[in-house]
Amino acid sequence: MTKYRDIEVVALACQGTLLDARPAIEAVAYELARRNGESPLDRGASLRRRIAELAGGGLALAFDRLACERGWTGEESGEESLARVGFLTRPYPDAVAAVAVASGLGRRLLAVSTLDRGLLEIALRPFDGAFEGVIAPAEVPVGPRVLYVSASPARLHAARGQGVRTAWVQRDAAASAGAWRSLAELPEALGELAPTAAA
Repeated sequence: MTKYRDIEVVALACQGTLLDARPAIEAVAYELARRNGESPLDRGASLRRRIAELAGGGLALAFDRLACERGWTGEESGEESLARVGFLTRPYPDAVAAVAVASGLGRRLLAVSTLDRGLLEIALRPFDGAFEGVIAPAEVPVGPRVLYVSASPARLHAARGQGVRTAWVQRDAAASAGAWRSLAELPEALGELAPTAAA
């Protein structure tokens, strides 16, 4: 494993690295559809894609637009749907502990995302304020003392072109050579020894 002991800033992508909001958006959209007499066979995947298309102006507005578009009346507001998505979005099991260790090592932590800020305000609460801020991918600081951790090869490639060091999180069983299968690899990469088993 590559070691990054000299890293000062760790930028962690939200989607696919810290959390996955897609299942929560699908669940809320599916429930809204069911309450209005629809029964999507894909359990809300196409509705999630439509919400993404309507999301200019934010996720709450996208839910409002979807309800209007489909003729759903008497439903919860887009803000209420957004809040439910936020509460249903869970961090990956390895993420909270890895972020806590990285924070304890004195690294500056940034969350990187294009997700709705209202959603992130709720979804990032389990990290207990560890992040200095939430930035867009284009705002990742540049330089050799920055580590950008993401599940997006394209974003990592662009960051490397700016002199940023990178780590690829690939959570599936067929992870590529050099990819992290879990964010649990972050503490060791930053120089923290893996915890020893209790005797």
